[in-house]
This record gives sequence, C-alpha cells and structure tokens, in this order.
Amino acid sequence: MSGANLEEILAARRHSSVVFSREIVDAAVDAIASVLTQRLAGENPLILCVMKGGVPFTADLLRRFDFPLELDYVHVSRYHDRTRGSHLEWHGMPQTSLMGRTVLIVDDVLDEGRTLNALIAWSRERGAAQTLSAVLVAKDVPREAGAHADFTALDAPNRYLFGRGMDYKGYWRNLPDIYAVDPEFLAE
Repeated sequence: MSGANLEEILAARRHSSVVFSREIVDAAVDAIASVLTQRLAGENPLILCVMKGGVPFTADLLRRFDFPLELDYVHVSRYHDRTRGSHLEWHGMPQTSLMGRTVLIVDDVLDEGRTLNALIAWSRERGAAQTLSAVLVAKDVPREAGAHADFTALDAPNRYLFGRGMDYKGYWRNLPDIYAVDPEFLAE
C-alpha cells in the first residue's frame, strides 16, 4: 500500500466532485482519436504510453485506432503517490527503437509540463523523426517554457484531479469519471 491509508482514500472520493462524466470523457476521446487517426494513419507510429496514468487513455485510443502501429511504454514519475510533484524518476524504458519513427507520447494529464518536456527531449535524443504528444487533460496552470501537448482531449481548471488514469495517492485511477478533490480536503 502507498503512504495513504484506506480511510483517507475513501474520504478523498467523498470530498470530491465529478468535473467530467464518463460520457463527456468518452466523447472527447472519440474526437481526439479521430484527429489522431487523420494525422497518424500513414505514419507507422510508435505509441508510447506514459506509465501509470497514461494506461487508460492509451487503451481508449487504441480501441479507436484502425491502422498499423506499434505500442510500447516509458515509466516515469514525479508524484510518487503524493499530491505534489517533485523530481522526475525514470523507472522503465521502451524496448522498441525510436530511431526514425513518428512517436506519439500519450499521458493522462499536463500540469506544469516538466514530465512532457523531458520525454519529448528524450525521444528526440533517441532519434525519433517526429515526436508528438497527446494528453487526456490539460490543466489551466502556468507551464514550463515550451511545454504544451500537440493534442488535448479536455481542458480543466487547476484542481487536483483523479479518475481515468489520474490518481489520488496511487488510488482511483480505475474510475470512469474524472473527479476534482475539494481544496479544503487537500489543505487538511
């Protein structure tokens, strides 16, 4: 178990509200998958899932893609099951070569952009011909210079989100809706 106790995990959900229902998320994923299909269908892309949060969004996209692609993952983390980000840790690298490929990095959320910027630079260093990025949610927060996603499904306020891949201290990634934790609960 992570640093949180189960009572706190359950309380976090009770002190949260749905910001995007599963129907809204599904419609947004349909729309972004259509745009990505138009962009990537002839590219033989490598889809690079960012573990762990990017798993549900990547799976949602893959079910909507009907063109040849390869799938791999990179495992990096800044939150380490906490509610505030820190330094970037690398836990796992893809086995597929990026050399000369069109790479689509897929992640759950874009906050300040440190992780995404690092992954894009890393992809380019490994010889990707082109590196694109897609996120399920982009938060309305100040970002690191140059940090942006090429494709965004949803825009959200600057709140602590969980569900649909995003977690609260390692939990609730499995929820089909996206929740925002009440700020008062986080301050406790």
